[in-house]
Amino acid sequence: MEIKFADTFFKSLERMVNRQKWYWQTWDFLRYDLPNGVKNIFFFWKVIWNYRSWDSSFQMRILARSLEPLAHTLEHHGNEVDGPRLKKVAKIKRAIEILNRQSADDYIELAEETLGYKVDHSYGIFGDKDEEDQPASIKEMNSKIYALSRELEEKEWKELWTIFDGQEHSHYVMLLDKAKSQNVDLETEDLWDKWFDGSGMKGWWD
Repeated sequence: MEIKFADTFFKSLERMVNRQKWYWQTWDFLRYDLPNGVKNIFFFWKVIWNYRSWDSSFQMRILARSLEPLAHTLEHHGNEVDGPRLKKVAKIKRAIEILNRQSADDYIELAEETLGYKVDHSYGIFGDKDEEDQPASIKEMNSKIYALSRELEEKEWKELWTIFDGQEHSHYVMLLDKAKSQNVDLETEDLWDKWFDGSGMKGWWD
């Protein structure tokens, strides 16, 4: 069998070779790389300016900030069908919410809001009353808030990495095999859309 190449193939190959030349690379830098780099500097300016290498909360702030344009692009300019696309957007926004709360470490406030009362700081070193005079009821209420705040923090931390990790694809394969074995009248796309929850950082594109 004789193999022939169309003229367009050689023209495309020639363009690829030309793009590697220094003047094209300079143009690409000035036209694309430089504006994009400046845009990134302004976008990340606040979190970079406040960055401290010894505190994990700053790494989380950078990650949360980097996810914001991804969520916006998928929500308003994505080409994927609405079902899976909007599920991804919801998961990305939830990841941002958790990252921001983890970095701000405001789980005490969340626990107070959940339980309907606040920590009593009247007693102890920073209060105006002696700690030994603190009633047992106040100690118990404060303890409940602290315990719930730790529980909420651990729960959301695990949720965050579940969102990033994504679903186990073998579970979908099992559902598909089960549907086929039972002769369920269901399109493959419909089954996948019902199973897919939007998680999985590596698949957050369209």
